Amino acid sequence: MSKVLYRTYRPKTFQEVSGQEHVVRTLQNQHASGSTAHAYLFTGPRGVGKTTTARLIAKLVNCLSPKKNEPCNTCDACVSIASGQALDVYEIDAASHTGVDNVRETVIDSVRFAPNVLKKKVYIIDEVHMLSTSAFNALLKTLEEPPEHVLFVLATTEIHKVPETIISRCQRFDFKRISSDELVERMKGIVKEEGVKVDEVVLREIARHSGGCARDAESLLGQVLALGEMEIGMKEASLVLPATQIVLVEAFVGSLKDHTAAQAITQLNEYLESGVDLRQFVSDTISWLRDRLLETVGGTQKEFSVSFLQTAIEELLATQRTRANEQLPQLPVELAVIKICGLDFQKQGVDSMHIDVIASHAKQSTDLEIASVAELPRNDENRIIFDTVPIISLEDVKNKWPEVYEQIKSCNTSLPLLMQSCEVCGIEGEHVELGFEYGLYVETINQEKNRRLIEGVFEQVLGKKLRVKAIQKKMKASEDETVGVLLQEFGGSLV
Repeated sequence: MSKVLYRTYRPKTFQEVSGQEHVVRTLQNQHASGSTAHAYLFTGPRGVGKTTTARLIAKLVNCLSPKKNEPCNTCDACVSIASGQALDVYEIDAASHTGVDNVRETVIDSVRFAPNVLKKKVYIIDEVHMLSTSAFNALLKTLEEPPEHVLFVLATTEIHKVPETIISRCQRFDFKRISSDELVERMKGIVKEEGVKVDEVVLREIARHSGGCARDAESLLGQVLALGEMEIGMKEASLVLPATQIVLVEAFVGSLKDHTAAQAITQLNEYLESGVDLRQFVSDTISWLRDRLLETVGGTQKEFSVSFLQTAIEELLATQRTRANEQLPQLPVELAVIKICGLDFQKQGVDSMHIDVIASHAKQSTDLEIASVAELPRNDENRIIFDTVPIISLEDVKNKWPEVYEQIKSCNTSLPLLMQSCEVCGIEGEHVELGFEYGLYVETINQEKNRRLIEGVFEQVLGKKLRVKAIQKKMKASEDETVGVLLQEFGGSLV
């Protein structure tokens, strides 16, 4: 398909504008009462109809025979504006005309002259937030007292960058994202005009991927129609649409819910190896978790706890703000998996009071990995978590090791992976030797920050200060080769 759908099917009347009824009704009522403003400011996400509505206003105020507060689309004025040939309608891209000289030349110097042909001169300034400070200052006086024959429409996706002095001189309209139902209905009309049958499930998948943006939805629909089929279902559309991953998402979240971090990480890597896009998968997972959160808050489902859903969403959102490692782009997500599985205590039999104790003390320090151990209270109420023993022996430490591991797991996101392979090798006085198979693990554990954390956990669980030293266990010759391969492959990712 050679034509661009969002241009071909750009709304020609206010009635055809989707999802912005509050804007459309106000503008039409103003026209009906003869109270159209001299300057409007449209703000909202991209692709939701700001520029389209601005052009409709230009047509309506210049239409020679408007009908029911709609442009007729047949008179010379409407036709010239729709074709982009009207000399009295100026569309300015502020991104490429940021300077004060451009504003003076294009706007300020020309507004005092009467329109060439139309009733009103209309200035549509797109992405107005891109203007320089001096350009805004130059525009300010003109906006405040424009001639009767001039109308301004400013559009922006970043209203916070527009000076208050400009905003106060315009009537502001906030455009919203378009709902999936409205997008689907709009696309149904387009495919009907195109004479193609497209399953509704395909249209809904397009709407889901568009994020409330009509332009994105219509661009994606154009790619689907370009397949050239007269009937299009998900089988055909999947050649174009990003992969549907709901089944994969549900399996992945199931592992998170069951606290099986190893299984979740394995699933994640299997998905990536099969060609699943990491960013899209994380985005789909967040969206799925959000839906479950809304259902849980609304009381329509009880499968997931609010704390689990909140933690999972927050941790996965954080991965989208993290700069990915080029060799291991999934690493931030893997660390998030470990944290998600470790922070939801509801399945571990720990009551909410102790969760609050841990959380409140952890948040009081900028160094979570140290403060969450050093500041945890020790009193009778918390012995469900911390126990003490008067005499320390190798057997005592080994018996308490599961508790030590759980405390480390609750305070740190990366150490538990290393500690899973740890073996308490010996105790001499106040010194504990922890054995690891890999030299890289030994170096990591012996780092002061990590060592202090583990020593703090030992003190809380065993009631005695111990000094920790990581050592490398002797390995069989057959294991050396395997270890070498592992270190070569993953050594650069451990911190």
